[in-house]
Amino acid sequence: MNVSTRQLQAFLAVARLQSFTRAAEQIHLSQAGLSLLLREMESQLGCRLFDRTTRSVALTEAGRQLLPVAERMLREWSDISGRLDKLSVDVAHTLTVAATPLVCSSVMPVVLKSLRQAQPDIEVVVRDVDRSQIEGLVLSGEADMALGILFKAASGIQRQRLHALPLVCVSPREWPAGGSKPRRLHRSHVSWADLAQVPLIGLPVGNPIQQVIDLRLREIGRANEARTTFHHLHSVVAMVEAGYGAAVMPAFVQGACSRYAVNVSVMTGPEVPLDFYAITRKGAEATDAARAFLAVFTAQLRQYPQLET
Repeated sequence: MNVSTRQLQAFLAVARLQSFTRAAEQIHLSQAGLSLLLREMESQLGCRLFDRTTRSVALTEAGRQLLPVAERMLREWSDISGRLDKLSVDVAHTLTVAATPLVCSSVMPVVLKSLRQAQPDIEVVVRDVDRSQIEGLVLSGEADMALGILFKAASGIQRQRLHALPLVCVSPREWPAGGSKPRRLHRSHVSWADLAQVPLIGLPVGNPIQQVIDLRLREIGRANEARTTFHHLHSVVAMVEAGYGAAVMPAFVQGACSRYAVNVSVMTGPEVPLDFYAITRKGAEATDAARAFLAVFTAQLRQYPQLET
């Protein structure tokens, strides 16, 4: 037996209205279509549901027994359909995003505030994780997307380039007493040559960002030299403020730098563009929530120090 919800709706309409004509109008069917539905239903059940005359329609004993069951089935179907529809809407308006702690702390707060003002129905769940975990979260579906720089093409992953940002030099506003004070770093743009005699700190040599930086520092004879290093960009910024040295970092650190007594200058001669990507699982279709989020996120990236054109 394979009774459809459409057949149950037809049965209930006739049972309540006691008229095929009025029931057909109510459920937007032709009278012939309604009669066909009920004949098929009676055939599947193996019994008559209505006694029909030219003047009246009445339930048979089988129809009277079916009536409360049909009402309950359609009520439960309507209830679960409503809940599933709500669930689908909730899923479509929820987005899980993974990024490194610095992106989460320096870019994400401004983005989420702007998004909440523009589209308060979108909920973004943020996962701040180590860079090594990001791709796995996207592939497993635990994160709908991930954000960051230096993502390489990989099987099962698709990349969307959002923007290109320069490297910047972060330097103390006040250098420690004694020794030279490289005032030339207190400008909107500084060259790599300006770093020739400046004490530098940074990330460990194995970090992908530091490897890009060392390619340029090699040209002034300072690649992979012995220097104080820290694993997290936040730690680097804090140590710059404390006067341990200057540091070359991606431009999106500006949000974090605003909370420290440091200067931020764009590196030139040459500028080094870093592509900022959103990565998702290959074949995943972008939701309206994802598109809205990325529009706000990309707009925020454009607020940071820009490449010269």
